[in-house]
Amino acid sequence: APRPRTGLPPRPSTAPASRPNASATSRLNSPALQPAPEHRVAPGVPELPKAAVPQRSALAPASIVRIATRYLGRPYQPSGTGLNGFDCSGLVSRVYGEAGRMLPRTSYGQYQTGTPVSRAAHVPGDLVFFQTTDPGPSHVGIYVGNGQFIHASYSRGVVVSSIDEPYFRDRYLGARRIPL
Repeated sequence: APRPRTGLPPRPSTAPASRPNASATSRLNSPALQPAPEHRVAPGVPELPKAAVPQRSALAPASIVRIATRYLGRPYQPSGTGLNGFDCSGLVSRVYGEAGRMLPRTSYGQYQTGTPVSRAAHVPGDLVFFQTTDPGPSHVGIYVGNGQFIHASYSRGVVVSSIDEPYFRDRYLGARRIPL
């Protein structure tokens, strides 16, 4: 006879455990549940470092700088976020993403995130914004200390520049601290 519905979950069985269901075992061993084959990039295309899942204690601002420095020398690529190069906000998004913090994809969206920081209070890992091509935040980089920041330059790729170079000093818009 069927059991009446009580709204409670069924009680666990007290019967001795039986052999595993053969069809369930075969599903666990099916190709769909096996690890994916190792990803390989095309010959001649540099592979990006694998993103590690950081522990909460590792998410210090200095870790942002360490991640960003791995990309020094990568080319500039409009709308780029990786293998073929970066644009400025793509670099920032990638670096913070590897540290476990997702950010908006555009410099404007990134400027809306975090806490405003005065120019005198920059610490490594802060985002620094510039008004270069359009009104508002049109360029972004990651402050690394000593008046320097890492960014994706249109003409030089991912480089370190001084925030006090006349070009950047005159276009400085503000900074944001992103909570980790």
